[in-house]
Amino acid sequence: MRTLQLFLYFLVLTIAACQSDTERAEQIVGEWQGVRWVTEGQPVTDDPSKVIFVFELPDQYAAIYGSQDEKGTFKVNDGRLYTQSDEEGTAPMMVRFERPQEDTLTLKMNRGGRIETLVLGRRK
Repeated sequence: MRTLQLFLYFLVLTIAACQSDTERAEQIVGEWQGVRWVTEGQPVTDDPSKVIFVFELPDQYAAIYGSQDEKGTFKVNDGRLYTQSDEEGTAPMMVRFERPQEDTLTLKMNRGGRIETLVLGRRK
């Protein structure tokens, strides 16, 4: 019985590892709004509900934070989300992401040496 459980576990891992980047990108498609924003276990003073991301296939995104907005392209690779703003002269950004639940997207960011976690919920 234990052997069967191990086999199934490794089968699931193998299938997940074989997902194409397109399939991974499909995981984040939709509209997302911030629900929690923390650094070092403490809430960030910024209001997370003012953060909105919209991801559309094949590779377009929009990010809104209060009165600031940004548009550009995105790609997903190996648990990392890469964004490139359409604004000239901006550098690409990379954050790690997780999908712990169907309606949850968690972004792990390094801002100036501080690790921040932004939890987003799918907008209905």
